[in-house]
Amino acid sequence: METVVEGVVLHAGPTIGPADAAVLVLASVASAGLGGLALAAFARRRTSPYLFVALAVAALATRSALGWLGMVGELSPTTHHTAEHGLDVVMVALVVAAVWYARSVRPTTS
Repeated sequence: METVVEGVVLHAGPTIGPADAAVLVLASVASAGLGGLALAAFARRRTSPYLFVALAVAALATRSALGWLGMVGELSPTTHHTAEHGLDVVMVALVVAAVWYARSVRPTTS
């Protein structure tokens, strides 16, 4: 169901057009690839900032999953919209935490 205010569509309904599907496939593949790279970086470094970044990228991949659920009609537009904005907050908080933590840790001298 579309939400329309004065002739402007505010949110598209659950449809899967070729362009929509292509964008979601690209976003899903890219976020999964970035997630793999982020996890590999965390596995190598094993520091909190790398963990925070890996979790932020996982939240990005979760957004792609929410996009698919919204497109096939498994999530209402309101739930889809609210969940995506919630994940936006989570991603930003994790990136800020990574930077904050990385800048607050004193380097050790060897």
